[in-house]
Amino acid sequence: MAGIFDFLDRMIKGEPIFEDEKQTTADPRKTDEVTPGSPTPGPEAPASLIRKHDDSSFPVVYVKRVTSHENGNKLQVYGWIQNEWPEEIMLDKIRFLNATRELDSYLNGHGGREFLLYDGPLLQHEHHEAQLDYKTKKEGDYFQAVHEVTFNFHPETKTYSVGELRLHHPIRDIYE
Repeated sequence: MAGIFDFLDRMIKGEPIFEDEKQTTADPRKTDEVTPGSPTPGPEAPASLIRKHDDSSFPVVYVKRVTSHENGNKLQVYGWIQNEWPEEIMLDKIRFLNATRELDSYLNGHGGREFLLYDGPLLQHEHHEAQLDYKTKKEGDYFQAVHEVTFNFHPETKTYSVGELRLHHPIRDIYE
């Protein structure tokens, strides 16, 4: 009885009526052959987490804390840089205390590490802004985190040391 219904079902679908159940027929219009010059099928690249013109989707990387060390007439400032992004980023450079320091280092997703941010003379003036430039590894897109710098004044030497860096939002998308 099942045979009659299979027969009628195939007839309605326009399939061959006397097809063997175990045999499958391929659609002659479909081919697994790749012709020269045609793109080879492969896994699709995962979509980017970054949405251009939506700064809330930009990766956040910032200087979390700083420590200053005075040695004679020199000042060194170390900073812990934190990557809040789930993917690896490359730290490019930081413009801080009127100097630019190349960092050229990678940070894993949600990772952090301490870096020497400044190594120079004691500060006689305040420089209120720092800019950290970095790029995503996957997209190669550059961003900038702007920080406000606060200082401690030392009246005995009339010099300044760095108190902290505070991240300003939004993160900037640079080199578009």
